[in-house]
Amino acid sequence: MFDNPFTPLFGGRPGFFFGREGILRRFDRAMSDYGSDDRALFITGSRGYGKAALLEQLSMRARAQGRKVIDVGSDNPIGGIMRHLVPFDEATKTIDPEVEISVMGTGGSLRAGSSSKTVRYERDDFEYVFLNACLEDGFKLLVTIDEIQKVSLDGVSLISEAFQMASRKGCDAMIAIAGLPYAYEPIIQKNGCAFLRRASYEQLGPLSADEVREALEESFGSIKGTSLEKDALELLLRESKGHPYIMQLQGYYLIDNINEKVQKRSYRIEVKDVECAMPAVRKAYDSRALEPLVAAMSRSEVEYLHAMAGLLGEERTAETGAIAQKMGKSQKQLSTVRANLVDNGIVGAPGRGKLAFIIPYLADYILRTEGDANSVVASALEWGM
Repeated sequence: MFDNPFTPLFGGRPGFFFGREGILRRFDRAMSDYGSDDRALFITGSRGYGKAALLEQLSMRARAQGRKVIDVGSDNPIGGIMRHLVPFDEATKTIDPEVEISVMGTGGSLRAGSSSKTVRYERDDFEYVFLNACLEDGFKLLVTIDEIQKVSLDGVSLISEAFQMASRKGCDAMIAIAGLPYAYEPIIQKNGCAFLRRASYEQLGPLSADEVREALEESFGSIKGTSLEKDALELLLRESKGHPYIMQLQGYYLIDNINEKVQKRSYRIEVKDVECAMPAVRKAYDSRALEPLVAAMSRSEVEYLHAMAGLLGEERTAETGAIAQKMGKSQKQLSTVRANLVDNGIVGAPGRGKLAFIIPYLADYILRTEGDANSVVASALEWGM
C-alpha cells in the first residue's frame, strides 16, 4: 500500500501544500526585515484557493523561527488575542493575582489562588493590553485571522490601530489576515484601518501551469514506489484548473484507487488511472464545494448564473447585456445581483460588459443541476404526498 499524503479538507491543513512560494519567501524575509511591507499581509480569494492553508503555513514558519503565534478565527478575534496576551500583563506578576477579562460581552478569569489585585479589561482596552504585552515581554509576534469578512469593521479597526501603535513603538509584531474578495475594500476604506491599508495585498487565484506541474511532480515524487507518466501529469494539470482543492482531491482519489487494485511495491501512474479517478474527484468537488456554494446563493443569483452559463462562448465569457436579455430584464435591474456575484468571487469581469466564471466547473454544475429538487422533496412529489 502506498502512502497517501493528500488531504482534501476544506479550511484544514493539507498534508502537502501547493504553490504560493513567492508569498512564503517574502514572508520569510519579512520576519527579519523590519521595513518590509510584508510584515502585514491581507489575503483574499474565492473558496478553495487555499487562504486558510496559506495562513497555517505562515503560522508554522513563524513558530519555527521562535515567534509567538496567535491564530484566531472570526468569532471574537479581539477576545481571542487578549486571552493569549493577558497572562503577560503586569497584573499577573503581583502576588497571587487574578485577572478578570470581559471582552465583547463575554467574561472570563485567570486565577492563581487568593487575589491581591483584580484588573478588568473591556473591549476598548485592547490596544493597551496588546502594546503592554509586546513592550514588556519583548517577544516577536505573529497574529493570523481567518474569515476577516465576518469580523465587524469596528473590530478590525481596533486591531489595526493596536498594530499601528505597536509598530510606532518599535515592537516586532506581524499580522496576516484572510477573507473573501469583497472584504478588502470596506476594510481599507474604514477609519482606523490605516495600518491594514498599507499591508501587502494578495489575491489568491488559480495556480499557474508551472506551479501546478511542479507541485504535482513533487507531491507524487514523495510517495515511495510511485512514478507519474508525463501524459498522466498533463491530464491532471488540465483537469485541476489550477485549483489547490481539486489538486488535493485528484491526488487523494488517485492513490486511493491504486491502493485498492495494486499489490505491487512500485507502480507507474498512467492516463487511464487519472481517468478512472476523475469521476470520484468531480463528485466529491460537487458535493463538498459547489453544492454548499450554490445553496448559499439567492434564487436570483442562481438564475443569473444559469443564464450566464448558457451564453459562454469559446473565450468562456458572456456579455452582461446578453444575460439581461435572456432573463427578460434590464442590466440596471440586475446590477445588484451582478455586483454580489463579483464581490463574492463567483464571477469576474475580464473586460467592460463581460463576465467569466472564476470557480472551476461551476458553469457546468449550474447547467447540470437546473431544476434539481432536494432528493427527499423529489421522492415526496413522486409519491404524490
